[in-house]
Amino acid sequence: MKLTQEIIQYINLFEKITGSHVKSCFISSQLTFIVAEGNASKAIGKGGINVKKFEKLVNKKIKIVEYNQDPLEFTKNLIYPLKIKDIRLNNDMIEIHADINTKALLIGRNSQNLSYLNDIIKNYFNLIIKVR
Repeated sequence: MKLTQEIIQYINLFEKITGSHVKSCFISSQLTFIVAEGNASKAIGKGGINVKKFEKLVNKKIKIVEYNQDPLEFTKNLIYPLKIKDIRLNNDMIEIHADINTKALLIGRNSQNLSYLNDIIKNYFNLIIKVR
């Protein structure tokens, strides 16, 4: 992941508003902030106040994901609120088993969502995600 001026500005503003430590930020149709373990509730704020405030300032939707050293737990945090049947770690691959509707949401049009998820996972664990 390359830290651009834009990403650094988003991270600084987010940390200033929430008071939580940001590990990284990814940009797609929304901003995804990876926060340190135990900082998700602090980042969201009471009643989602921090999220609403930040979204209004930057005029973009955001997603807050709590980091976890376990790749499977981190992946679950990343795809929340989607419900999956099973998740397994096989060699250098994370296999996600889900029903047809969830699978479609995970993969996205032209594999856009899956590619985005893989970029984030590769940044921390050097693994790839397969949806089955």
